[in-house]
Amino acid sequence: MERRTTEPTAISTSRYRAELVKLMSFKDDKTYDVSHSFTAEKLLSITPTLVCHWMNKRAYGDPEPNEDIRPIHVRSSIAKKAVSAFMPRLNKTWDPVTKQGNPTRSDDVNKLIKCRVKSTSLCEFISVLELIRSSRSRTSSSLMIGSVLTLQWHIIARIDDMMKLQFSNFSYNSQYPFKWY
Repeated sequence: MERRTTEPTAISTSRYRAELVKLMSFKDDKTYDVSHSFTAEKLLSITPTLVCHWMNKRAYGDPEPNEDIRPIHVRSSIAKKAVSAFMPRLNKTWDPVTKQGNPTRSDDVNKLIKCRVKSTSLCEFISVLELIRSSRSRTSSSLMIGSVLTLQWHIIARIDDMMKLQFSNFSYNSQYPFKWY
């Protein structure tokens, strides 16, 4: 009798399952239904190399893209998280010697996701800002987005830091009234 995998209830969403089915379809070169259940043996046969090739194929259209190509299809971080949720050895990092553990937690997969992240250049930032400011409809949300991005650039912050920002974080300096602290 085949042993079925048990999925975590919080993660058994259709979106996560769909990512697993896409990976297994890529692996076996066959189409699976979204409701298909994979055995633990099938899931244990997934390797970091397979995960990297699948992520590259989805993001770049090529399992082994060159350095100049940009991702145009999907982001790999959600795919990694979704597949990881169904792995039998969920919390165990990948051991390349014994080839056991969670392949989505391997160095290769983590490097793949990290290596494609790059900082925004000044030229790119100005282009985005000009695009937002040139919008014909000057709605409050377009003005707010432009303001948030400009402030983010000036205080050298990440966008998630900007979303937590409150005016109480700033204080007035009477010696230099034009500066914020």
